[in-house]
Amino acid sequence: LFALRSLDYEALQAFEFGVRAADRGSPALSSQARVRVLVLDDNDNAPFVLYPPQNGSAPCTELVPRAAEAGYLVTKVVAVDGDSGQNAWLSYQLLKATEPGLFGVWAHNGEVRTARLLSERDAVKHRLVVLVRDNGEPPRSASVTLHVLLVDGFSQPYLPLPE
Repeated sequence: LFALRSLDYEALQAFEFGVRAADRGSPALSSQARVRVLVLDDNDNAPFVLYPPQNGSAPCTELVPRAAEAGYLVTKVVAVDGDSGQNAWLSYQLLKATEPGLFGVWAHNGEVRTARLLSERDAVKHRLVVLVRDNGEPPRSASVTLHVLLVDGFSQPYLPLPE
């Protein structure tokens, strides 16, 4: 017996079928068996980032006031995983930053926050790469690029998007 297609635990955890075998003897002998198949849960889905959208459109730019305190919520990376149970537990990590130490990502909820007070010496445009990793074995991951713009106030005109 073999499967004609791959089995996905999230779609089907178990199934049963009957098998009957008969010979061509005289008299014919036969037997039946019931087969129960349990599908194991593999980590077969990588995390999928819902926000910011990764559909190839113009990048989403987050505006942060220069007067923001340490711990200011810049944005939140939102991701889901098609797996079940522990394989679907997600963690977030800041992989790259234009200015290391200025921003941080909370590991369990994807919130991106300022790590310290902003200063006049900080660059205006920032690019952050956040890694989203699941808890499966082997772990699967996705990454998202965030664009952050430091502004003197939200009343100033919107500045051009970072390249």
